[in-house]
Amino acid sequence: MGSESAGVGSRVAIGKVRVETDGGQGATKVNEDDIIGVVREYLEDKENSYALMLTGEWGCGKTYFVEHALTEKLEEDESRHPVVVASAYGAKDLAELCGAIESGFISKYAIGCAAGGERGRWDSLVGFAKDTGISFLGKKIRELEKKAGVDLKMAPLNAVNLIIGPETLLVIDDVERCDMGIRELLGAVDHLVVGCRKKVLLVCNEDEWRKGLGPKGEKGTTREYESLIEKTVWRKCRFRPSVGSVVERVLGGVLGGIYPGALEDAVSAIEGSESPNLRSLSKMRPVLVGMKESGFFAEPTDPESARAVFKEAFGFAAGAAKGMRIGPPSSREDSILRGGIFESRRLKYAALDFIPRFFERCEGVDSKHVRSCLEDYLATFHPDGPAARKAIECIDGIRHATFRDADVPGMVETIVAGIVPGDGSRGLSFDVYPDVLRAVKGIAGEFADAFPEGVAPLVKAMESSIGRDPESAVRSIGKNRVAWQEIPFDSSEAHEIPALEEVDRLRELALTTLRERESESLGNVLKNAPDQFATKLYLAFSKSDDWSEPILSLISLDTSLLARAMEKMPPEDIRLVHSVLFPGDHMRSCTASLEGEDRKALVAWAKRLGSEIGKVETMEYYQRIYFDAISKSLECLADI
Repeated sequence: MGSESAGVGSRVAIGKVRVETDGGQGATKVNEDDIIGVVREYLEDKENSYALMLTGEWGCGKTYFVEHALTEKLEEDESRHPVVVASAYGAKDLAELCGAIESGFISKYAIGCAAGGERGRWDSLVGFAKDTGISFLGKKIRELEKKAGVDLKMAPLNAVNLIIGPETLLVIDDVERCDMGIRELLGAVDHLVVGCRKKVLLVCNEDEWRKGLGPKGEKGTTREYESLIEKTVWRKCRFRPSVGSVVERVLGGVLGGIYPGALEDAVSAIEGSESPNLRSLSKMRPVLVGMKESGFFAEPTDPESARAVFKEAFGFAAGAAKGMRIGPPSSREDSILRGGIFESRRLKYAALDFIPRFFERCEGVDSKHVRSCLEDYLATFHPDGPAARKAIECIDGIRHATFRDADVPGMVETIVAGIVPGDGSRGLSFDVYPDVLRAVKGIAGEFADAFPEGVAPLVKAMESSIGRDPESAVRSIGKNRVAWQEIPFDSSEAHEIPALEEVDRLRELALTTLRERESESLGNVLKNAPDQFATKLYLAFSKSDDWSEPILSLISLDTSLLARAMEKMPPEDIRLVHSVLFPGDHMRSCTASLEGEDRKALVAWAKRLGSEIGKVETMEYYQRIYFDAISKSLECLADI
């Protein structure tokens, strides 16, 4: 590169990369190694009497790069170049700027005494100060000692000239935040590089620096800036590190402990970011530590889905750290009705409650809370495991007829395997069971050889899955009543949904299994923990708008045990039992919809319980009030 300045639009080879230069008028886009190469050649060019500029967006890691990578590289080789970093933040005049440089010099060399009584850097600095009479703590230079019998005072820039050696790189950071006028500031820089032959690197966000200027700006005009920069700065380099380098530099340590590929997934999650913000990423550390300590990612059953959850959580946390706020929707129904990606992002953000809890509500990160949020998020937004995802691909192939005849046997096996996966991962969602049956049964006749038992293996697998989790199956039926054939299909719709006997069987199995489990559970509580029965009964009814199933779970309860339990209940518990049995409009509509045999069984149960209650001797006032009210409610149930 030598002493010759590059012409406008010329090319200069730097290492293995060729970059555009433009004589100092624009910022060259180079990587970290290129910047280090530019600075090293600048330092070795003794005839170059200009400054360098390193510009980049706020938070992109310019200061970190200078204090670590650049300093380490320049100070480690044989042609050692010390680096002194000073911040111009808030400096109002030349004295304050020089004071900042002196402070940077102190930070560089006053690191403490050497071990073993040897002369350390602090001793050297104090001795240097005594010899020169320089004050490093005030805005003005202290008088030199009267060795010659004369009082001498040193101008600020001369003091800087004295302490900054010829091989040293002086870095002036936060230039755009300096309160000096540009003429005074750049004049001081020009004096250092021309008059004192110092090597100066200006670190700033030039775009923001320009915004502070105008036709009548207090710090100077845009025209003055262009003129002075052209005279003072030899070359500009734009610092725009890759997302990967920033994430690894700031969070690599904690990410490595979450799971092996967490660093790559974190980079992927924010790959599209225009400017990875080092400061905001560093704020994420407590959240990531909480995710690590939650154990959610340690040995997941479905690593692929767990990684997808991590990517989305990391992306939301990165946005929250930069101040982005995604308010939760007023309700799930609102977001479904509105639809669209934005609404789904709001739902997902709200589900990851530990993120707004930390960044918005200023609460701590609890690993148990983090795990609970991640598990719910996985179940809600990534309900299908790897086997289920393969099954869905096959189902889509059947729907769109994008398969070959020879593929059918393997597709059927894959779909059946996706219902109850052998690896323990989550199988197909209950929501798709009816459509899966319709799709597979639609081709069963055409490919009879591939379906020697028809859809029986598929139905059997679905029955097994329902037996494992009847509550989720019933929830699915409540959300998809038409698909599950609980209510008639509207024939006015464009596409008719064929009714299948298998769907009816599965629906009844889910309802019956849940009812039996609820009845068994209530019976066990009544028998073994009667003091908890009232709460258990109330929860069984309150968790669903449809009371038809909980009502039927009452039929199997031992009326004698129930009456004895009620006799010992405190007022608040007996009130819960009354609220369940009260024959309001909701109870009447649910009982009226019962089938003949179920209705008869409920009537008989109500009569038996009424008879048992009549045998109870009520002693306290609340007992007389509530037992009388419950008896009347049972009479109403017996008359349905």
